[in-house]
Amino acid sequence: MTRQHVLSLVLVSLLGLAGCGRGAPAVAAVTPTDESTPIAMPAHATAEAREVPATLSLTGTLMPDEESHVSPLVPGRVVEVLVERGTVVAEGDPLVRLRDTDYRLQLSSARAQLDTARARLGIAEGASAPRPEDTPEVASARAQMELNDASLERAEALAGRGVFTQSQLDEARARAASSRAAYATALQNVRGSIAALSSASTTLRQASTSVSESIIRAPFAGEIADRAVAPGEYVTAASHLVTLVRTDPLRIEVRIPQEQLFQVHEGQAVEVRVDAAPDHVFPATIRYISASVDAASRGLAVEAVIPNSDPALRLRPGMFANARILLGTTETMAVIPGTAVLTQAGVSRVFILRDGRVVESVVSIASRDTETVVVSRGVAAGDVVATENLESLADGMTIDPSAAPAAPPG
Repeated sequence: MTRQHVLSLVLVSLLGLAGCGRGAPAVAAVTPTDESTPIAMPAHATAEAREVPATLSLTGTLMPDEESHVSPLVPGRVVEVLVERGTVVAEGDPLVRLRDTDYRLQLSSARAQLDTARARLGIAEGASAPRPEDTPEVASARAQMELNDASLERAEALAGRGVFTQSQLDEARARAASSRAAYATALQNVRGSIAALSSASTTLRQASTSVSESIIRAPFAGEIADRAVAPGEYVTAASHLVTLVRTDPLRIEVRIPQEQLFQVHEGQAVEVRVDAAPDHVFPATIRYISASVDAASRGLAVEAVIPNSDPALRLRPGMFANARILLGTTETMAVIPGTAVLTQAGVSRVFILRDGRVVESVVSIASRDTETVVVSRGVAAGDVVATENLESLADGMTIDPSAAPAAPPG
């Protein structure tokens, strides 16, 4: 057997061993990419300069304008829950109803006490409490006191002329002292009756309030975000019944670096975007700015308010959002076709054609529309960028302008 035949057999054996594995793929020739091999000039475009509004891009979480974990003002057993998650309520709408039997009994008792107090004073329902001096009891006692005082004065005058005996004078003095004591007692009794009337009126109002507060109502207009109670449960003032949120408007809180502290002010316009509607811009306005910079993060808390009345694009609290604060000035950025950007794993890149070579550049996108992309970093005006077959390009490839371009993939 010749040496050539031996080599042929060895080669066949090696190929057979390579294919013996279960499920092994067929051997195919692969041509490695050689960056030193010139490539044809790909389709390209020149980045243009554009004046765009200067912005400060930040992230934050959407929050409700108001959020309340509604609790009862009086304890009681839940009879009925009148709302569910997602229920839209107006201010004052009933949310939860408690058992009110005991409160109604207290109300009846308080009403009876008030009627008794009115009867003691001789006043009708709805009439205000009289002055103690104007009541019949006090007026009668005062008249008797004044009469006995006048009789005492006459007795003392007559006794001075020897007409009245000492026993008659002492009797007049006793009657005057007794009438004065009776007047003081009557005055004190009436004052007590007036105080009882006021106390009964207060008790009636408290009982009436307890009855009304056995129905828990919405403190403001909004939407039910959570229901935490069911009929049959006993609740107190510390119990959480439902969570009510006001979602129109919404708020977004962002942290402004202290370097941009003096570029932000109340009333400034903000553009908000969310992943659920990436092509839609939600306008917002800065309303609240913290009074101090956070010592840990060296950032300033700023809140913007977002109108949220569009039913077709209704935002929800808790959504992650990107916010761009318009700083009121302009800056120059590069504008390139949207086809010049290759985005993979959240990283956007372009391929710049410079000095006969391909230069890969990671870019930051400021904004985009259906055709163009505004780049804030990574591309300068005048750079030539590739616009086709980006997946086949790599950093460092050389370009042969005279080579015929590769046929587009079928």
